[in-house]
Amino acid sequence: MVNYPDLTQSQQKTLPELVQVTALPVMYDDSTNRLWHCETVDGPMILKICDSDNVTSSTFWQGMQLLFDINLPRQLEHFDQLYSHVNTISYLAIPEYISSGSASENELSSAFILARFLPGKMVESSHVDASMVRELAAQISQLHHSQRETWGAVYSQGMDASLWFDRLRNTVITLADKSSNIISSDVLNDALAEVENCTVESFVPIMPDLRWDQFLQQDRHVTALVDLDAIVYGPRELELVLLEFLLDEQQATIFIEEYQQIHSLPDLSPVRKPYRLLLFMMNVLGEKNVDAWMQAPTRF
Repeated sequence: MVNYPDLTQSQQKTLPELVQVTALPVMYDDSTNRLWHCETVDGPMILKICDSDNVTSSTFWQGMQLLFDINLPRQLEHFDQLYSHVNTISYLAIPEYISSGSASENELSSAFILARFLPGKMVESSHVDASMVRELAAQISQLHHSQRETWGAVYSQGMDASLWFDRLRNTVITLADKSSNIISSDVLNDALAEVENCTVESFVPIMPDLRWDQFLQQDRHVTALVDLDAIVYGPRELELVLLEFLLDEQQATIFIEEYQQIHSLPDLSPVRKPYRLLLFMMNVLGEKNVDAWMQAPTRF
């Protein structure tokens, strides 16, 4: 009998019988998940084992917990609800959820998620063309259709909109105090002065870690979203500010044309500074120069 890696006998008792398992390459040194390709009697699947130590030390997941109350290793058991909800509103395919489990308090059992394998190749930013940008815009537009008055985990009732301002401010201040974030007082104070502009009336599903490599493509068409770990209800402005770093000027023009078929674009100028600083301190794209990040070209 072949065992699932790092899972207890209790955890794998109800999983499909495993035939063969192959470790997949680790993309980043600080990756929070280890991936395994699993051939099972029910077909190919992908197993993600959550590295609790890397989550704890990750400034991204520290920010997610401070702002959105997301503790990934402790909440993976609820991902059936996350996958079910996203599946009903997603323009792109998402993997079929099979099973998941949270880490135990004593860390004797690992947090994991098992999902059905989807065909395709990871999207590389250097190979993105106009059609891929349109497909990304269609995906984000579709997700932004789903609105609610509270924010936080998809699988929770969420927090009241009136709490967003204070929680955002406290998160920015806390992250700025981290030794890994060398933020000048001028940059911090400029951002904090504009936090009061970040009031939100309704929230939509967003990906605060949005990157091209979270998607699959076939024949130069984006076909699937495979990394759902950080999807939360939050302000769409935060995701659009992040998109300014993913898209060049031409791609942004294409994105806007597609997105505005369904939604109007909000004015990002009042909220850009605090959201940019937040994303920088969460290390969403690995940028180390805060001045270069804050002064990057605006797209929307």
